Amino acid sequence: MFSFINFIQAILKNLKQNKGLWFSILTVSSVIGVLISISLINMMTKDVAHKTYMQVHRVDTTQLANLLDNEYDTLLAIGGIISIHPDVIANIKTKSDKSINDILKTAQETINEKVNIKPIAIHYYAKDFQSSNSENKQYADVVIDTQTSITGIVINLSGPRIVTITPIQDANNTIGAIEVSQDISVLRDAFEKMGKEFAFIINKSQLVFIDLEHKQGMMQDIDENYKIFFHKYNAQFFTNLQKIDIPTLEVNKYIDGNAFFTTYDEAIDINGKQIGLFVLGESAEETDSFVHITQSLISSITTVALGLVISLILFMF
Repeated sequence: MFSFINFIQAILKNLKQNKGLWFSILTVSSVIGVLISISLINMMTKDVAHKTYMQVHRVDTTQLANLLDNEYDTLLAIGGIISIHPDVIANIKTKSDKSINDILKTAQETINEKVNIKPIAIHYYAKDFQSSNSENKQYADVVIDTQTSITGIVINLSGPRIVTITPIQDANNTIGAIEVSQDISVLRDAFEKMGKEFAFIINKSQLVFIDLEHKQGMMQDIDENYKIFFHKYNAQFFTNLQKIDIPTLEVNKYIDGNAFFTTYDEAIDINGKQIGLFVLGESAEETDSFVHITQSLISSITTVALGLVISLILFMF
């Protein structure tokens, strides 16, 4: 062992006597050290960024679920009040379709005008006859049979809607159901209040359920699988969606773009079928956005760490 140490010392002594070779070796070693350090720092900062962005993805999807639950609760409450209205019950018993629709139209206009929520639509279903506006009769029949309210997302003629259906009871007998619904874009306002963007992109397989009036000139392609009612959402975010690769977004859960941090959640309809994507975003250009702050912190940490490495290497000289 002692001989080996003497051997190494002899080599170092010879190298130091040959100053050109010695400094060449130190320079090459320093460059290699810096490159290795840069690689390690990049790996660590990317891992930190990934964990940060995944946490934001989880927060965003949780907020989305909570907002949907709040919408369901609000619409169920409205449906519950209408379902016990004596005039509604009386006219269902006498099969007075027009009278019921007149009552519901008045209620709908009153709520949309005076209550601080996005416009709602109200329809009814009867157990013993076909109502004139029974677009979601298959779901209403389930509510009538089970005497239990249901909630979910449904693709109607006008597009995707948040729907709740509540049973109408008379003397413990279920005689019909009340449907209260809102357009899915109602969620945009809630996210805008949090400084975020929201858009719903619909799977093209669902377009057969939407009438031509609501499709023609109202929708644009996102990619070969998805379309969007572009006029209902932020124009810049819509443009951002057209630029990103949706399959990559679905695999990675998020895309850290120059303009927006974009993440998503699957949109599942009332039957449990995937009908589209809820796409959420936050501007990466705002100085107080978490994306900008995260990127700035990572850049600062990388710069400081690299400076320390270079300083240590120079100290070796």
